[in-house]
Amino acid sequence: MTRHPKKEKEKPAPNNPNTKDTSPEVPAPNQTEGVKRKNPLDKLFWLRVGMGILAGALSAELGYSIEEPSRPFLGFGIMIILFIISYAIAKAMRIQLPTSDKKKLIMTGIGSYFFMFVFSWIIVNTLIHPEVALQVIR
Repeated sequence: MTRHPKKEKEKPAPNNPNTKDTSPEVPAPNQTEGVKRKNPLDKLFWLRVGMGILAGALSAELGYSIEEPSRPFLGFGIMIILFIISYAIAKAMRIQLPTSDKKKLIMTGIGSYFFMFVFSWIIVNTLIHPEVALQVIR
């Protein structure tokens, strides 16, 4: 088995601003101090985190008034409905993505959404039912 010789890469000119050999003291030409461009996917991520907290709090509040066996179904139903609403909001934001990255609208923040949902559901449910949390375990 023979190896192909590596092609010699063209060495960049020393005055080229795109080189990675710039000193850390010099800011990149496209960034200014204190100004950072917001990525629309970042907004979608934080929207999903907030909606996950909202879904968990609603699930705990609404589940407090119904019988115990149907609470998980109500909670996960609220979670799914609010996730679909967040997808509709993401579509309305008209985030420009290549056609190969269209599933990013669904996948961005889905893990954080789920974990914030579970976390806030547990916290709000514990705050609503303090008598359960304070029982002595025998």
